[in-house]
Amino acid sequence: MKKILILNANPDENSLCNALAQKYLEGAKKSDYDIKIVNLRELSFDPILHHGYNQVQELENDLKDQQELIKWCEHLVIVTPLWWGSVPALLKGYFDRVLLPGFAFKFKPNGKGWDKLLKGRSATVIYTQGAPFWFSFLFTNDAFWTVLNKSVLDFCGFKPVLRFVAANVSNANEKKREAWLEKVFFLGVKGY
Repeated sequence: MKKILILNANPDENSLCNALAQKYLEGAKKSDYDIKIVNLRELSFDPILHHGYNQVQELENDLKDQQELIKWCEHLVIVTPLWWGSVPALLKGYFDRVLLPGFAFKFKPNGKGWDKLLKGRSATVIYTQGAPFWFSFLFTNDAFWTVLNKSVLDFCGFKPVLRFVAANVSNANEKKREAWLEKVFFLGVKGY
């Protein structure tokens, strides 16, 4: 039975991201996967890495639990909005505090690369953006996806990393929103 961890990174419980996370969960339940969902807004932790990686910052209990869940999962689903070309501060803080050296990656001596300590796991990123999809390519060279895919997930060993984008949400009608929810439901059914 596939073990799936869903991270809902939108701080607003009434958001489209929340609806997408719930729809993915519904679909995954249809296939009888072992699923856990985490709403980051419900965790209690300091999202600021106060001294970078120069000093150990004690992990709060919620973050210790998150590391255990990441080790447990075989597939990670991140549901997030794209804000100002990046993820919400809550998700960035989660990455900074949870995906630590020695847990998610380990640099090799003499600067000869790194070990990806979370290998053997795949991921799907479901994200919303206010702008049309083409905007990300034309104006930012798809920087959001490149950073999240390559500099975070693949860097730690997640492969493959897939994405689903609900773009131009500012102008989406109810029919379009229902189509997104249906698509995400079937991603959940397939465990992607």
